[in-house]
Amino acid sequence: MPKVKANDIEIYYELHGSGTPLVLIQGWGYSSEMWSPEFIGKFSKFYRVITFDNRGTGRSSAPDIPYTIKMLADDLAGLMDAIKVPKAHILGASMGAMIAQEFAINYPQKVKGLILCMATCGGPKSVPVSKEVQKKMFIVANPPPEMSQKEALELWWSLVYSPNYVREHRDELLKGALSVKYPTTVTGKRRQAEAVLAFDACDRLPSIRAPTLVMAGEKDLIVPAENSRIIAKLIPGAKLKLFKDAPHGFLREKMDEAVQEILDFLAEIP
Repeated sequence: MPKVKANDIEIYYELHGSGTPLVLIQGWGYSSEMWSPEFIGKFSKFYRVITFDNRGTGRSSAPDIPYTIKMLADDLAGLMDAIKVPKAHILGASMGAMIAQEFAINYPQKVKGLILCMATCGGPKSVPVSKEVQKKMFIVANPPPEMSQKEALELWWSLVYSPNYVREHRDELLKGALSVKYPTTVTGKRRQAEAVLAFDACDRLPSIRAPTLVMAGEKDLIVPAENSRIIAKLIPGAKLKLFKDAPHGFLREKMDEAVQEILDFLAEIP
């Protein structure tokens, strides 16, 4: 279980495959454990895939102090320095896409290619989630005593995946959720949520010069797809890919199609 000291914390990380480095950054409340072996395997055939636990999740430190997205981006920079990776492709999902934006803005010399999935630039120029979805997300993060774990999972899945996908993969989803060895603490989720709510990169996005691919599901309930359109317009030369009828969890639900889109994009970068 490799860990390195970065900034004020210990960061857990894993390396898969060989080649040009590709960093995967998870979303709110998710550790690297939540990347499926299948997803990692599709990239590790061609790239040296680096996964890690953001502060507050998994096997990384979870100090009970205020977090910011910049702090999380600085953690990644510290990790890359510690494992001697000067430059990499950066892929961020959901909150991970916020970290990826902040990282590309503050550490442009470390970014070879940028992939932003289910992304928002935050702040007043972004499109907020509906109040109904906000309420459901709050319940998931703070389940009442009478709510079972399975009920909380079902509610979360209804936000992340399409109804058909949940019906067809319920047993698989439940098995995966119950097999998590290092669940994120309430403190970690709360501190990460505070960082998400304070994030605003819209006015700084034009400074990004790395080749950028922005991807979203057209039926994303958690991060409305319009946010990806906004980001793609603000980052010079960014490519936008929207998946028809796809939800927030399109990287899993539309895995083959999404992975091929990413591989094609990366192949075009010298």
